[in-house]
Amino acid sequence: MPCVVGICGLTGAGKTTALNILEVTINGREIYLGKAIFDELDRQGIDHAPENQKRVRLELRASDAAAMVRRNIDQIRECIEDQQIALVDAVMSPAELDCLQYDMQCPIHLLHIDASRLVRAARLENRGKRSMTLQQVDDRDQTERQQLDIEHVFSRSTTRIVNEGSIDELARALADFVSRGGL
Repeated sequence: MPCVVGICGLTGAGKTTALNILEVTINGREIYLGKAIFDELDRQGIDHAPENQKRVRLELRASDAAAMVRRNIDQIRECIEDQQIALVDAVMSPAELDCLQYDMQCPIHLLHIDASRLVRAARLENRGKRSMTLQQVDDRDQTERQQLDIEHVFSRSTTRIVNEGSIDELARALADFVSRGGL
């Protein structure tokens, strides 16, 4: 049955890893909302440096709080029309969630992937292309909490998975989510 599984969580919590597992497990199609940032950087001919990504991300959301979803809504609709599960990475603001709920005429599951600040920072320090320091993690968390009201998104999630163990443990928690959600 086609549906939307939106993933939310702070940076480094394991959202992309969870989506990769779900993509294989339930034959869903990943739709990365952050692609809108890279598309805009390319459109403007600007380097993909982290500071440019942050600036464009904030500009897009300042002009339209649901910009990330709106710029990807056709892909999400296409996925649903193809009778697939749309795996949306990542729903970060109440406006983005509202846009999904308003636009999609199918079930929407919001999965909150959570991990402590120190676990996330350790993961991000070792992440290749998009590594972050503890200070950068704290700064990003503060931005997402203050400017995006991400805590409100978390409070609206249908399922929360604490991801502080192994990938196998995450996979088992996701299998339980899939089973309980009838996916």
